[in-house]
Amino acid sequence: MGGRGDRFETTYLFELSYDALVAELKRVPPDAIVIILTVFLDGSGKAFVPVEVATALAALSPAPTYSPYDTFLGNGVIGGSVDTFESIGTAAADLTLDIMGGKDPATIPPSVSPGQAFRVDARALQRWNLRESNLPTGTIVLFKAPTIWEAHRNLVLASVFMFALQTSVAAALLIQRRRRRRAETLLKESEERMTLAAASVNIGIWQFDRETSELWATEHSRVLFGLGSGIPLTREAFLTAILPEDRETALASFSKASREDQSAVTDVRVARDGKQRWIRIRARFHPNDQGAPKQLSGVFVDITEQKTAEIETALQRQEVAHLMRVSVLGELSGAIAHEINQPLTAIQSNAETGLDLVAADTPDLIEIRDVFQDIVDDNRRASEVIQRLRNLLKKDQATIASVDVNELVTSTLRLLNNELISRRISVKLDLTQSLPTTIGDPVQLQQVLLNLVMNAMDAMASTAVAQRLVTVSTLLWRANAIVVRVKDCGPGIPPAGESRIFEPFYTTKAHGLGLGLPICSTIIEAHGGNIELSNDNFGGAVAMISLPVRSLLIAAQ
Repeated sequence: MGGRGDRFETTYLFELSYDALVAELKRVPPDAIVIILTVFLDGSGKAFVPVEVATALAALSPAPTYSPYDTFLGNGVIGGSVDTFESIGTAAADLTLDIMGGKDPATIPPSVSPGQAFRVDARALQRWNLRESNLPTGTIVLFKAPTIWEAHRNLVLASVFMFALQTSVAAALLIQRRRRRRAETLLKESEERMTLAAASVNIGIWQFDRETSELWATEHSRVLFGLGSGIPLTREAFLTAILPEDRETALASFSKASREDQSAVTDVRVARDGKQRWIRIRARFHPNDQGAPKQLSGVFVDITEQKTAEIETALQRQEVAHLMRVSVLGELSGAIAHEINQPLTAIQSNAETGLDLVAADTPDLIEIRDVFQDIVDDNRRASEVIQRLRNLLKKDQATIASVDVNELVTSTLRLLNNELISRRISVKLDLTQSLPTTIGDPVQLQQVLLNLVMNAMDAMASTAVAQRLVTVSTLLWRANAIVVRVKDCGPGIPPAGESRIFEPFYTTKAHGLGLGLPICSTIIEAHGGNIELSNDNFGGAVAMISLPVRSLLIAAQ
């Protein structure tokens, strides 16, 4: 069918041979339309496959081709009002079922195939430059090239997701970077404030990496160790600034802390500005993922004033302790004089006897030898008493030595022998044999025992003579402590004084100063031990001293 101006002409090309049909088709004007129907046989009787004929004619036609058959779609024709063979078959089957069901065919109304609709080939539309917008509403467009969304929906979604994810990651990284910069700024400001605060209180902060041997320290650490501005802040520089006699002690303390996973505290001396200064090094190890010590951090603190005060306090304490010993010996002056007078009297008596024996015509040499031996023994006894008194009275600095606790107990009781007799007090000893030794100042430890026994004797001033008994015992507690117990049979500690018994200037004696027990406590604690005073379940009071054994003290040092 073609159009010339406003006039339409229709041409039917039937009963022509295939070649004649092709020739006629080629003369169709471009503004015409061609409708292709079914061609099984041409005018010459030659058989054809309709879809092949439609495909060939659509390709040769100079004008758009249409067809009412859906089988031709996709083979070059544009389309048309097309009915599918499936829908025709379905309608025929429904009609047959109605007739077979008893319906009169004359009463069955005509029906339109439900599958009939406008169908076009999108590729043919594109070939003939026809616009899809001019098609009737509801037209089914076939073979239309899918959009990127239709063809690659999953890929598009994945791409969008990845883009969104990358955008989110980039945004998060930017935010994180901004936060990190902000945190770095805050950290730097915090470090500056901390460094300034540490320097204001005379403290240096440091950190050491054991794996890289790198040391970081604040500038004030340089001042504390007297390091010049041109000296790098390294581990070797700090160790060199420490006096040689303290250097090994500091290294040993750090080594012990790394093994036992605990803080290390050690005090060292440095020479600064021609003076000796005390620096306390406090360190803490930080383990790595395998638990090995990786980093060491801590502080340097100038404790020179504290050490000076401690030394002055120790000197004052020693002075007070010495005065207490002098005071105790003053109280015992009569007993001490008697203790010394006894061997002197015996020496004089033996000397006179020796003279008489020598003046005899036939002197008995054996008896004379016994007299001289008695003189020697009495002289040694007097010398020991005088030596013990000199030790208690002297103001020398503490002497650290190995101390036999049992010997310390017996020598102290020998010094108090006459005082015990004059007060009519009995003594019971319960000493464990083969005790290990401890380390300490024998004079200070004897002062503690002397004070405790004197307190026990004073506590029994109102006790009946028959019940006056001081029990002194020693024992080994769990192989790591030597225990000395001094028990009396007095009235015990008043309830109000049990918690205050070691307070300075607190006393239950009418003429006491309240310094004896505090000094005893200080001495025992300085020896690494402990002292307790409590009421005994069987009456009286009991004082108990605990001192570490010598091997433990050596290991601790």
